[in-house]
Amino acid sequence: MVVWKRILKGIAWSLGGALALTILGVLGLLAINWSDRPPSAAAERLAAAFRDRPPLSDSDNAYVYAMGLVVAPDGDPRAAGIRRIEWSRSLPGDLNDSASPDPVAVYDEYRSSRSAEVQRIVKACRRLTPECAGALENGEGTLRAWLASEQWLVERYRTLLRHPGWREDVPLDIRAPFAAYSPMLEGQRLQLAQAYLLASENDVAGVRQLLADDARFWRGVLISADLLITKMMATAALTHTFAMGNLILRRLPAESQLSAMPAEWIEPFSVAELSLFRCLTGEWIFNQELVKQPMAPNSFSDSAWERLSIGTVQYATSVLFQPQDLANRYAEVLIKATEALDVPIEQLPAGLERARAMFQEPSAERSWLASPYNPVGTTLLGIMTAGYGSYPVRITDLEGVRRAAVLTAQLRAQKINEHAMAAELAESDIRTPYSGAPFIWNAKERAVQFIGLVPGERGQHTFRY
Repeated sequence: MVVWKRILKGIAWSLGGALALTILGVLGLLAINWSDRPPSAAAERLAAAFRDRPPLSDSDNAYVYAMGLVVAPDGDPRAAGIRRIEWSRSLPGDLNDSASPDPVAVYDEYRSSRSAEVQRIVKACRRLTPECAGALENGEGTLRAWLASEQWLVERYRTLLRHPGWREDVPLDIRAPFAAYSPMLEGQRLQLAQAYLLASENDVAGVRQLLADDARFWRGVLISADLLITKMMATAALTHTFAMGNLILRRLPAESQLSAMPAEWIEPFSVAELSLFRCLTGEWIFNQELVKQPMAPNSFSDSAWERLSIGTVQYATSVLFQPQDLANRYAEVLIKATEALDVPIEQLPAGLERARAMFQEPSAERSWLASPYNPVGTTLLGIMTAGYGSYPVRITDLEGVRRAAVLTAQLRAQKINEHAMAAELAESDIRTPYSGAPFIWNAKERAVQFIGLVPGERGQHTFRY
């Protein structure tokens, strides 16, 4: 009996000690996380940069018009865009509160009603496959029919391009829509199809005007984008402009091609255009609002017990979360990374490595044990920055794409023999960015090729001679 009493007493002391240590640990963790940090200099810098963006009226703002591009052909895109923006700004902050539906219905039936011939050309030229040039050469009648059937979208796109600026709302609610990127890119395809037909008619001035309008607009969006997705859309649109524009210029007589090339092609991309600072500032604003909107427990389950369990976890998590500390550390990562990237293009490879290391560093510090203060914020910071490393090279490769497009047109204008092309590229003053090496001659595809820093096929840009 005495032995059993001693055993039970020992177990009781062990359990009591473990419970006491657990309570002391929890109290210590709560004490460490008792208060948040004040805004840092980095956080204040990003807040000021976002607040001090140049103002732009709705009538001059292409973003407002782009928000309404989804409206049916008989609708008013600007009025629809204003309604969508006002609705986005009025969304209730609590996700438990019901919100009215998007006031603008999305119209996209025109894409499914296209003929098989149009869809074949769109598919071939979406990624500028080798079949694109042949599809265009044999499909002028199809292009004319396509333009006639979607003239309303052609006019909308040209109206969009006439706007002098771009200043977007950064969504402060996860339910808010983005700009209508898909109709914008569909309109661009039609614009470039029109330029191709003008080239077939030897309309040099018309080709130059359409290519200039397109490049000018998207370069404006590139430098003014307040969200990463917008920056990447502008990058994709400009890549398509140069690649498709090469086939358009190629349709003209050799002696006319340089006259049809707009100044917007000749001007190199500036550090400001390639910079991520403005769009990552918008991402910083967006993510600050996002972490303030935890998913409501009733959105996960109808079970009262499960909602209670999820709610308890959310409450416990919120106690260990310091949003201003997260905002401070997030701002410091973004500023240091963009400073590493905002350098002359010859220094970009080294800057990209530094930026990648800065983006990846928070992911290596996710351990709660390694950071007892704001462990939830530490975890979120690693998640927020983990995916940024792949985006800078897709943007900076634009300069190589631009140079290759200009060089290919110049070589055609000089009527360089294909057998002498490799030697001509080796002697050319137009070189690849980053290393200054000559561009590649792809004899099999009869094309000038630029291989950028983006890995795989996405980094290989071919300009048919």
